[in-house]
Amino acid sequence: MVLAVSYGLGGAAFLVLIALTLLNRRPAGIGLFAIAVFAVTALWAFAASVQIWWMPGFAHALEPLRSWIWLQFLASVLMIAQQRGGQRSATFYRLFIPAIGALAFANDLRFVFSADSPIDFSLSQINARIILAIIGLLLVENLLRNTLPSRRWHIFPLCIAAGSLFAYDLFVFAEALVLRMVDLTLLSVRGILLVLIVPPLIVTMVRNEDWRVDIHVSRRVVFHTATLTAGGVFLLAAGGAASLLGQIPGEWGAILKVAFFCGSLLVLATVVSTESLRVRAWRLIAENFFSHRYDYREEWLRFVATLSSLEDNDPLQIRVIRAVGDIVDSPGGMLWLRDGESYWLANSFNMAVGAVEPEPAEGALIAAFEAGKNVLDLRIFAEKEHLPAWAKSGSPVWLAVPLAQMGDVLGFIVLAPPRVSLKLNWESFDLLRTLGRQVASYLMEERATRALVDGQSLIEYNKKFAFIVHDVKNLSSQLGMMVSNIRRYSDHPEFRVDMIRTLENSVGRLNGLLSRLRADMGTARPREIIDPVPVIKIVAADLSRAGAPVETDLPPSDIRVKMETQDLQSVLTHLVTNAIEASRPGDAVKLRFKAYGSTAVIDVEDNGPGMDAAFIRNELFTPLRSTKARGHGIGAFQAREIVRASGGELEVISAVGQGTIMRITLPTVVPATAQTGGLVSQKVAGK
Repeated sequence: MVLAVSYGLGGAAFLVLIALTLLNRRPAGIGLFAIAVFAVTALWAFAASVQIWWMPGFAHALEPLRSWIWLQFLASVLMIAQQRGGQRSATFYRLFIPAIGALAFANDLRFVFSADSPIDFSLSQINARIILAIIGLLLVENLLRNTLPSRRWHIFPLCIAAGSLFAYDLFVFAEALVLRMVDLTLLSVRGILLVLIVPPLIVTMVRNEDWRVDIHVSRRVVFHTATLTAGGVFLLAAGGAASLLGQIPGEWGAILKVAFFCGSLLVLATVVSTESLRVRAWRLIAENFFSHRYDYREEWLRFVATLSSLEDNDPLQIRVIRAVGDIVDSPGGMLWLRDGESYWLANSFNMAVGAVEPEPAEGALIAAFEAGKNVLDLRIFAEKEHLPAWAKSGSPVWLAVPLAQMGDVLGFIVLAPPRVSLKLNWESFDLLRTLGRQVASYLMEERATRALVDGQSLIEYNKKFAFIVHDVKNLSSQLGMMVSNIRRYSDHPEFRVDMIRTLENSVGRLNGLLSRLRADMGTARPREIIDPVPVIKIVAADLSRAGAPVETDLPPSDIRVKMETQDLQSVLTHLVTNAIEASRPGDAVKLRFKAYGSTAVIDVEDNGPGMDAAFIRNELFTPLRSTKARGHGIGAFQAREIVRASGGELEVISAVGQGTIMRITLPTVVPATAQTGGLVSQKVAGK
């Protein structure tokens, strides 16, 4: 009787605490969490007060639940204290405490119908209560230590109350562990202790009025807590029914008991794994326990993760359909994008597409978006306007989400109906409208990137075409010099032989240029390893046959460079032709080749007027600038780019009135024997 009165008084004291809290204000946030803690404690106290007459095992099963919710509450307050102190919050407790509580609760469910008296505890139950009490005391100690000194006044009464509760539990069950039995008197005092800790809790609630806004309760935690509680209640009821079946005399009682309980577990597993029921439970919690339907932080993180994920190798158009559809549990959709004066189907996901016809930009559907202000329910829209043919011939359609950017509808996403019927409110439409604008920015960025890549490819093609045009100009100049000498030397057999060779060489070079123009710009060609001396000789011979005096200084060597033969020939032809044009009539252009260590050097020297440093720096290598009446202004730039592409450099050594040396330096593939002597020159900084 003493035990019943003691726990009855404790339960009544907590009811008074709940009433006082609700009377003063409407709690929210962690204040609401505190009300839940007080309610579970009162329920456990009243169950313990009647356990003498009715199911003591039920009160035993509620005790781990009481301890678990107290631990969760203390962990939440601790996280707030750590955040205020600038520390990293102890999210570990949110994972550890539910696991411990679930194990303790499951352990007690086994004995819910087997306890014969209030002091009938198994060894596993005693150990579980000792572990929960120790964790509770650790949380109280951490809460005091991690709270700012200026805030300890607010939580000190809570620490007294919770510390007393867990310390007394540890004392009772530690003694029971030693004596192998629980003292009934010590159990009875726990009810009186509940009455004694109510005043500190009242003081705690008075001192912490800001608790109504200080905590964010995760929807996911609430969902899993609710499902865990519902599952526990179901198993409790199933266990009770199984115990009643076990009272049937004979073997059939035991068989029915086991079969019923196993069947209940299968039913529970089936219910938990059913997607539609989980979605209904999630929506029920979101709509009835929170002021907003969506956890915007989680929805935004999931949205960004879907858009940026490449795990499924889905293109961006598919990912945007999935990202928007996940917000309203839609399993599929279609993406329509604007092209000219119509909207065309760009892609689809998990939807059967019927007649694919363009949607006119001036049609009723686009007008109903009102420049992106409205998300359309197509079922309602169908009652006012005629749905397009594509919306009738394929899979059922549900929502049309505009993808608006600066008042212009770039496209729209059509979503399939969800598996579980969903009633949308203003919050759902606002979120879809906002995400539609974000998707539009992603698609615009992708379109701009594609246009940039295409433009860059076109630039590269035009650049290559300009190079080839200049090479053709060089060939034209070479052929022009040869034509000018035909009347004078056409009767000479040697001249005719040279002319045929020059024409064959010119045709070969033209064919090579056309082949390069047709080559794929995105494919890197492997460079040849060549001996530059034969190439230099060919260029000198071709220009000499055309009537230009070219002198060479080509000592024998085994030098090799990594460069295309045609590229080196093109560079040398341009440089030597320019040197001939800059020289006085009759003056020879000199072509020299030497090696210095691991560097090959080719000099093209003329005795022309030379160039000043400003011209070399600002004009010589600038594309589309030329001092020649028939020039294209691309030759020097092309020559330097070709040499640089082979790992070399084009250097200009010149001064006004002293001629010019155009020096090509290339890294060698086979190191050359160091040659004595040096080339003394005055260098002018080139661009």
